[in-house]
Amino acid sequence: MLTDLLAALNDCVWAFDTNTQTHLFISPSVHAILEYSPTDFQQNNNLWNEIIDLRDREEVLTATKKPKVGKWLESTYRVVTKHGKVKWITHKKRFLADESTGHNIILNIIKDVSDDKHAQDEIVWTKNNLEALINNTEDLTWSIDRDGKYVYMNTAYRKRITDTVGTMPKEGDDAYVHSGSTDQVRDEWRSYYERALSGERYITLHESPNPNSKAHSHFEISFNPIYKANKNEIMGVGCFARDITERLKTEEALIEQNERLKNIASLSSHELRRPVASMLGLMNIMDRQNFSNPENEQIIEHLFTVTREIDDVIRLIVNKTFIDKKNPS
Repeated sequence: MLTDLLAALNDCVWAFDTNTQTHLFISPSVHAILEYSPTDFQQNNNLWNEIIDLRDREEVLTATKKPKVGKWLESTYRVVTKHGKVKWITHKKRFLADESTGHNIILNIIKDVSDDKHAQDEIVWTKNNLEALINNTEDLTWSIDRDGKYVYMNTAYRKRITDTVGTMPKEGDDAYVHSGSTDQVRDEWRSYYERALSGERYITLHESPNPNSKAHSHFEISFNPIYKANKNEIMGVGCFARDITERLKTEEALIEQNERLKNIASLSSHELRRPVASMLGLMNIMDRQNFSNPENEQIIEHLFTVTREIDDVIRLIVNKTFIDKKNPS
């Protein structure tokens, strides 16, 4: 009955008598896992050691030396099947003393964990690539739990906090303490976190002095509640901050430029139109048939005056276009 139960398991089970160097039992599932039959192992007592992948063999053989009697020894490593396929297995090994014969028995349980291992490797690969992506950006990324303790920080955030407060933060540290160098700044950040911990998802602007240049940097910060799987409980806050100082400077420059263009348009449409209209009027009353007409002399004098007015307006437009740009008020 026991033999039938063991033979029905998907995991491979076998018992080895160290005194007689014989296999007492090998379950048929060994073929499904390793592509070797029980007979292959019965005919070659060293076969198991031979199929351990060379990359793991020395470490496994060193670690699986005889443990204390009754203790299970478990390890995970690679083996090479009969047809050359590499598989990951977990091997549980236990030494027992058979009271009826006095022989030492090794019990072994083998489980194919290749799929699990590949899934774990895929998760690790994805995690490493995501972290590389996150750490290669200048944007700040971090998260805290409900107690205000750091859960995750990318490289950019660690550097910013280190430059600001003089201490590099690490997971588990109090995020409120590292939020700024004054109580006022720390209280401001506490209010930010509390809003998100209450369930509000929002974006805010924050001004922060640069500890090196003393200039002020402007950040656009997104606060996002982090929910448990059931979506009924908030377990922390995820934060993303982007330095928008240069963007604000560009926007400010565009606003100033638009104001200058408006002033130029106003000067062109009002200040310049008046002397130009006067010039056109004078040209219309000039005696073109008889240029020696005494009245033409007065008209020409007026034309010189109007021309100087036009020149003054043009100089003013040039000043508004270039000089004011170089020397903003």
